[in-house]
Amino acid sequence: MDKPTRTTRKRKVELSEDDSPKKKPKTTAKQGSTSKVNKVTKTNKEKIEVNKEFETENINEDEDQNDCIWDESEMLSHVEKIPYGLAKNFIGLLTEGCTLPFIARYRKVAVNNLMPDRLQDLFESYQNVVQLKKKVKTVLATLKKSNKLTPEVEKSILNAQNLSEIELVYAPLKSHSLSLAERARKLGLEPHSIRALNGEYVDMKMLCSSDDDLSSIDKVDAHITHIIADIIYKDTRVLETMRSLKEETRFIIQSSRTKSSTKESKEPENKKVDQKSNPETYKIYFDWKCPSHFVKPHQTLALNRGEDEKILSVKVIVPDWFYNKLEKFCLSLWKSGHWVRKGLGDAYNRLIKPWLSRQVRNDLTIAAQKEAIKTFTANLEKYLLTEPIKNRVIMGLDPGFKAGCKVGVISPTGDKLEICTLHPDLRCKNANDPAATQLKHLLRKHKVDLIGLGNGTACRETESWLKNHQISEDIPVIIVPEQGASIYSVSKEAQKEHPNMDPNLISALSIARRVLDPLGELIKVEPKHLGVGLYQHDIPPKMLDSALDCAVEKIVSLVGVDLNTASQAMLRRISGLNEGRAKKIIAYRQENGGFNSRAEILKVTGIGKITYQQCAGFLKVLGGSEILDATIIHPESYKIAKTFAKKLGVDLKELSQSHFPELVERKLLSIDVHGMSEELKTDDSTLELIINAFKQKTHEDSIITFCRPVYSISIQATEQIQEGMSLTGVVRNVVPFGCFVDCGVGDNGLIHRSKLNGNQTPKLGDRVAVTVIASPKPKKLQLRLDKILD
Repeated sequence: MDKPTRTTRKRKVELSEDDSPKKKPKTTAKQGSTSKVNKVTKTNKEKIEVNKEFETENINEDEDQNDCIWDESEMLSHVEKIPYGLAKNFIGLLTEGCTLPFIARYRKVAVNNLMPDRLQDLFESYQNVVQLKKKVKTVLATLKKSNKLTPEVEKSILNAQNLSEIELVYAPLKSHSLSLAERARKLGLEPHSIRALNGEYVDMKMLCSSDDDLSSIDKVDAHITHIIADIIYKDTRVLETMRSLKEETRFIIQSSRTKSSTKESKEPENKKVDQKSNPETYKIYFDWKCPSHFVKPHQTLALNRGEDEKILSVKVIVPDWFYNKLEKFCLSLWKSGHWVRKGLGDAYNRLIKPWLSRQVRNDLTIAAQKEAIKTFTANLEKYLLTEPIKNRVIMGLDPGFKAGCKVGVISPTGDKLEICTLHPDLRCKNANDPAATQLKHLLRKHKVDLIGLGNGTACRETESWLKNHQISEDIPVIIVPEQGASIYSVSKEAQKEHPNMDPNLISALSIARRVLDPLGELIKVEPKHLGVGLYQHDIPPKMLDSALDCAVEKIVSLVGVDLNTASQAMLRRISGLNEGRAKKIIAYRQENGGFNSRAEILKVTGIGKITYQQCAGFLKVLGGSEILDATIIHPESYKIAKTFAKKLGVDLKELSQSHFPELVERKLLSIDVHGMSEELKTDDSTLELIINAFKQKTHEDSIITFCRPVYSISIQATEQIQEGMSLTGVVRNVVPFGCFVDCGVGDNGLIHRSKLNGNQTPKLGDRVAVTVIASPKPKKLQLRLDKILD
């Protein structure tokens, strides 16, 4: 095999995530240790120098043919616009088995104090870089096996910077049949094509023969054109120019209604029709144009969905400017203007233009998907951090009409006290309703402090019933979002936790526990069933599951859990742990009566030093032999923490006492934190974490964002609502174009961002005062924000 000649050039490295298959981020210790970092060997024959914007790459002909001309750190630094050293440190930590939550809390200095969200972006880009490198090697091996790997093709693939660019070169070579250029080369026309492209005269008539493929000048001309087209679009200089021009070009996205969608449906009347398939849903896009850089994420996903359902036809309009610029560049590379124009024209229409369209659409789709996932995870994180209501006996009510109202009573520790089903008379005002008497008896029997009422079917009717029978006068009733409760109740995890229990009653217990411990209960439900976010059903399931699993892991890890009380569902989401390790921890806990210290985790089968390092800081042991085990301080920093406490003049034995945080605050007034960190031979981030742990009050974690529960309101049905009416409600979902508010009438109302009146956008869980405004869609509740309530 011929090897590429040594070349030196400068280029800006870019990576598009558009075509990268999305895999589940592997951030556990075990997974991280198997994530290989394939680095380019830096020998005397190859040196890579990196500066802020450009790199000079020397590709030696003796270099391994299956190695890319960049390493992961180099590419990641350019993709994410971060220093090379930071990229190298980040990849090194992942290779060692570090998880993102661990890096975010305990390795801040190594990654320049980047926030968890930014680290997640880096991780996803790194996965794409690794995937690209694997694809390069696979393609080269495949082409070599099929004897289609020429020096030019190899050079183009090695210089590709995303999967789409690889596909541009590789697609014509995939088929077992020969491409147009390959067939022309088989006829022996390549030398003549090269001569023609370089400006030499080629007599077409002399190349004609009795062979049917060479029987006329027109056929010879076509074959030479195909070879020249192949040479042009595979040239690395042309590929780099196309990449640069693509970034400068203003493409237009155009959509129209398909002819097939205008025909009347012949489906049977009894067949269920998907509401999304109604063409009127996409009416705005029937004759629509927009510059690609102005297309909003939700528009991209709507266009994609409409196209998938064959209601919309979407195309990318490439301006002539792109071709003219590309032609001008190609004319500067080869001498024959005639053949450059013919070859480029052929390559442009058959290969380059379709590739451009795919690239632009993919770029828009990836940006839209990332925005949708960002919105979804932001809402999910906020939802998971709903403020718990501790130390109360709570009754959960899962309302219903025919099936009755399911009741679940739990203790302050979450244990089941009683479950049953009541059948209240919700439609008639029966003063002597037996169900009311039975419910009052349960409230007195268990001394219930609070009632959590699910916000699903019959919620408002049940709320009125509670008021009519004076049940809610003395005991507060709060409305609890019950999305996902019914799905969880029939899951395997629910059946393990509550064997042989009626799923309907499990959902009532789940509603009660969502009040007592929202995080602990909500993580049992698949995030996509929690009813937060936007366009989650338009996102590839693997991509969505991967992002959401990371969000859940991040929240659970940053909040931390009690090692002796955490459920298996909670433990398996802790940094470094998985289902198997969580199960072994619980088994050890049951056999040994609990853990007395964090260090005891190492006695659990299957947990070694790396796993312990990753999970220890997120698992707390209250009242154990080591007082620092009850804090967010990592065991590797215990010695520093104890030395600092002595220098500060505080006794760690008082750490759990209420006066300790205030004492630390006073002592810190005379302390120079930076100077102290140098004296203790540590970094500022580690010392700040220790200080925060000392200042943290009992049962408080600075990561939690509190969200007040929302009390019931008077309006109960859509029919009662009129334009201009003032309502109160709770924000259930925040999206880029506004937020959705539950006003207690079934469907959530929308506050469009134009109706925020200059106020800050409400956050998930905020109580708001709103005014009903006119809606172009009668069945849709449109609102205007008046104010965010305290």
